[in-house]
Amino acid sequence: MAEMNAVAIASMAPAEREAKMGELFQQLLPLPQSEQLSTLQALIKQMAENATDEQYQNLCFTNLKLAAGLPDEALKKFLVVRLEAGKTLPQGLAERDQKLMQISLGEVDAPIRDKIMRNM
Repeated sequence: MAEMNAVAIASMAPAEREAKMGELFQQLLPLPQSEQLSTLQALIKQMAENATDEQYQNLCFTNLKLAAGLPDEALKKFLVVRLEAGKTLPQGLAERDQKLMQISLGEVDAPIRDKIMRNM
């Protein structure tokens, strides 16, 4: 997959950010799980190291919305890879990722949160 500047995407207007991340999801989902994992690791690490909390949460909100749009089986597989990618970060970055994901999950619309939680 092509290199992406996740921080720049996180700074985009909501509709533009959703379109760009939607493209990434379309490229990511057909890949083998190992490639999905390495791609997500790189993106999450980039965000954890360089993004402000607001940028991080903006991207989390967008990704949660996109993920909730997936069929349940695809969502379950994606969540497994996403959680594994976050756990493989150095401890401080992993803790920041987990904290901001939890905050974001708590703040998204209830139908999105419910679908994500049901498939975890």
